[in-house]
Amino acid sequence: MFFLLSKILDVIISPLVWIIFIGIWSFVIFFKKREISRKLLLFNVLSLLFFTNPFIANSLMKSWETPALSAASIQKPYDVGIVLGGSMRYFDRSTNRVVYSSSVDRLIQALQLYHDKKINKILLSGGSGFVNFQEWKESGLLSEVLLKSGVKQEDIILENNSRNTAENATMSADILKKSIPNGRFLLITSAFHMKRSLLCFKKAGLPVDPFPVDVRSGGDIYTIDRLIQPDAENITTWDIIIHEWVGIVMYKLMGYI
Repeated sequence: MFFLLSKILDVIISPLVWIIFIGIWSFVIFFKKREISRKLLLFNVLSLLFFTNPFIANSLMKSWETPALSAASIQKPYDVGIVLGGSMRYFDRSTNRVVYSSSVDRLIQALQLYHDKKINKILLSGGSGFVNFQEWKESGLLSEVLLKSGVKQEDIILENNSRNTAENATMSADILKKSIPNGRFLLITSAFHMKRSLLCFKKAGLPVDPFPVDVRSGGDIYTIDRLIQPDAENITTWDIIIHEWVGIVMYKLMGYI
């Protein structure tokens, strides 16, 4: 039930959904309450300018993300690099291949760490994050990618039943506590996702060190286009951050963290 409710909540909390809703409402009441309608339309315009502003969105993302680390900072190899799900958008049956998401950097960075001998094994954590397509087990599909990219079969650990971050943590912890007790584990996920992920692994009782990847905030480039030019892509940035904020609150209420 929580899984389904979380998907519905994702839609409700999006700024764009509220902007559209208020816009429709303002038109519905236009002929009966013109003054209120005009104020709502003005509010919508200002909201769009705010949520599409690149400087505001980038500054907020930069303050939220866990700072990235250099692979060179890893002096002693970790027993396992834990890669959280999110690298896959969907599985294309017509081409029989994975279509990657914007967070595929999680998988790519794990591969680089493995080949640089910074991690000895890779644990892929993530089943199906879809409501309808439960047969699309992300970890199983991505394990084929790892094999074709030179990772040994014995160095791949699969956790392919989890559907969210809390389950990523508890199910990965169950596997690793039994198979590699007292091991050293490196958590590999997006920088914007790291805070919630660390809280979940702490709750699961598995000590991990963070290795943030998929950094979304850019450098501090103060040009006109980066300061004031609206860009619809920045609404996605807000969606991501609000999703993490609400996720932490909901996880706290549910006792997941």
